[in-house]
Amino acid sequence: MATRGLPQWPHLGHDTDALPEVERLILDAARAWADDGPAGPMGEAAIVLAAAGAEGAALLLDPLLRSLSTLNLASPLCPHVTETECALLLAIAAAQQGSRSLALGLLHRLAPPLAAYRVMPSLIAAATALRRGGHVMAPALDRLRTRP
Repeated sequence: MATRGLPQWPHLGHDTDALPEVERLILDAARAWADDGPAGPMGEAAIVLAAAGAEGAALLLDPLLRSLSTLNLASPLCPHVTETECALLLAIAAAQQGSRSLALGLLHRLAPPLAAYRVMPSLIAAATALRRGGHVMAPALDRLRTRP
């Protein structure tokens, strides 16, 4: 089987402390959302996002994360980034950059086709809220490189 041209997932298996600031914020908020905290999923995500002045994005992040059936979020203390977390980060970055087809393709890794299509408005809203709050991710196309 040929391996040329397969994507190299940015940050896959990397240390979470080495992530850029915006990616770390989103990952921490998503992991807090998935963890059983006393404030509930949306409250836990809002607490993390409030540290960066983006607590309003928790309202938009909640329906997005609820709709992604195969999203496997690690524990908040897990030191590495999972493949589905990489897909989520790239989908948000693609939506921020206006690349909806790439974002939808990345969502297909996290949900069945119809569910991925239905969650697109939530993805775009969450990405836009983060962007308006000054939390801009690097362009997704630049980060999704192919192996030489």
